[in-house]
Amino acid sequence: MKTSEDISQKKEQYGIGTQAWATLCHNCGICKFANKKPDSTFNKIMVWHRTWCPGWNSHTKVFGLKPLS
Repeated sequence: MKTSEDISQKKEQYGIGTQAWATLCHNCGICKFANKKPDSTFNKIMVWHRTWCPGWNSHTKVFGLKPLS
């Protein structure tokens, strides 16, 4: 598990744009909403969206994988 010190060190490695996208993704409730119903069409769209989403990509760089539930 990452500690807050590890995360802050990792944040410093990336530019302000990457940090901003990562923070937006971290605070976004759309993934949580989509994952409440895993068989829904909306969740399937979100799974596809994650393959190219700049927020998701930045989040995985800065914070690691986001818990999906």
